[in-house]
Amino acid sequence: MKSYKKISIFPFLLVYFLIFTGCNNWLDEQPLSAISEASFWTSESDAMLALAGCYRQNNFTINSYNNEHLILTSNTDDSNYKESATGDIYTGYMRPSDWEVVRSIWLRAYKTIFKANYFLENIDRVEMDDVKKAEITAEVRFIRAYEYFYLSLMYGDVPLITKVLTISDANTQSRSLLEDIRDFCIDEFSTASVDLPATRPDDEKGRILKAASLAVKGRLLMIEKRWSEAASTYKEIIDMNAHIIDPRYKALFEESGENSKEIILSTNCMTSLYPNANNQTNYKPQMYGGYQECNPTQRLIDAFLMNDGLSIEESSLYDPEHPFDNRDPRFYANLFLPEYTVWEGKLYLGHPDLTSDGIKTMPGGTGYCFKKFATEFYDGGLHNSGDDIIYIRYAEVLLSYLESKLENGDNVTQELLDQTINKVRGREEVNMPSVTETSPDKLREIIRRERRVEFCFERHIRYMDIRRWGIYLEVMNRQIYGMKLTDDPDNYTDYPVEKVGKYRGHYKAFDKTGTITPGMELLPIPLYEIDINPELRQNTGY
Repeated sequence: MKSYKKISIFPFLLVYFLIFTGCNNWLDEQPLSAISEASFWTSESDAMLALAGCYRQNNFTINSYNNEHLILTSNTDDSNYKESATGDIYTGYMRPSDWEVVRSIWLRAYKTIFKANYFLENIDRVEMDDVKKAEITAEVRFIRAYEYFYLSLMYGDVPLITKVLTISDANTQSRSLLEDIRDFCIDEFSTASVDLPATRPDDEKGRILKAASLAVKGRLLMIEKRWSEAASTYKEIIDMNAHIIDPRYKALFEESGENSKEIILSTNCMTSLYPNANNQTNYKPQMYGGYQECNPTQRLIDAFLMNDGLSIEESSLYDPEHPFDNRDPRFYANLFLPEYTVWEGKLYLGHPDLTSDGIKTMPGGTGYCFKKFATEFYDGGLHNSGDDIIYIRYAEVLLSYLESKLENGDNVTQELLDQTINKVRGREEVNMPSVTETSPDKLREIIRRERRVEFCFERHIRYMDIRRWGIYLEVMNRQIYGMKLTDDPDNYTDYPVEKVGKYRGHYKAFDKTGTITPGMELLPIPLYEIDINPELRQNTGY
């Protein structure tokens, strides 16, 4: 793997440009020059500097402008990338030769794994308080395990390397069994959680918490369908009483909400120092100065309930002539709705008769847009916001606990519903009706819908869910619909629209039918890496 070849020669370069979070924080210290290995690992400050190096630019602290989230969101049934076109689903992304998504995730992971292995092989050389040493060691073990969790999620089985390798060894590694990688991660997350704190003072904002290690462990256990263990893991987080369901919703994804106790794992971004280069640029509609990279699908729109707690098919409140009225408050927090949403005093326009943006110029446009991460009346630099990037919230813990209990065959009581899903739905800003259904089949569908709307567009959650539920191929191989363009589809010729059925009159944005084949739920192994290391084999379907 070329990534090892690049960094194995000079391990002392580990401590370059160590920056991760906000001002007045030990993670902000930056060395003026490289430090030689001979003079390193002699003090606690060296250990803390090396720890900061492990945090920087890994797969859960990446903050730079990139297409990963945008493209990977289009690997679900919730979103369509703006440049998607029939015959070229992701316009060159998610192909073995791609550098922006396929190789960048891989390279970032193995650079981080090298730094973590180097740290763990040397930390015992440092004389410092044993409790503090155990804590920072646990942080690095989490960071390494997270990279393997993420690699296994995206690529399946990958080389599992837990020590610093020589160049020749690094470029002859074969792929380990997926079950071995997952078992390794679960063990590492369990071990790390013992020495990680439940809370941290403000000047340690951005460092790993105990709940983060347990929550990612829980994700893996759910993927493995080890329901009892998953439920126990999530219950451990709940019993810590360190996290809450915030009464707010939209503000959680803006700078104003970044200190919420609901947030368990996030990238701590700061304007001009370690800025978020995406939130105020990529997601907003073009008419507000954004790039409109991701376009919500009609099926996502329809997944949001009416505010009486019923679906659009069941509720008497639903009016097809006014489909956006009386919906779940999260509907309005997450989405720009054509000819309905007012933003910065201006009506958002989606119909191609009304605007030259969106459908008219984008092959993957749908007429809808994501609002979740944008801040109204934001007046800073488009690539320079201080919005943290959230990976895990307490809401996921509660919904995952309920799902694990259900799938384990445990008795679901109203008390359990009130302690989990109804806390999520009942936050003050949402205040949706409580769930009372305890029938397993019906409750399963309620939980799955709830996850879809609560975590709408949040990193990798929908992607993980449709894969572990075994519905990836089913929901991906479909016609993708956008907004309704006409009430007279039989005589409408400006744009392709559906002429029959539920989506009659809706824009036929993109037809994925037959384009998603078995194996494509995973990313391909980067061709660049296979060219260097012939021991690596390509994933099925590429």
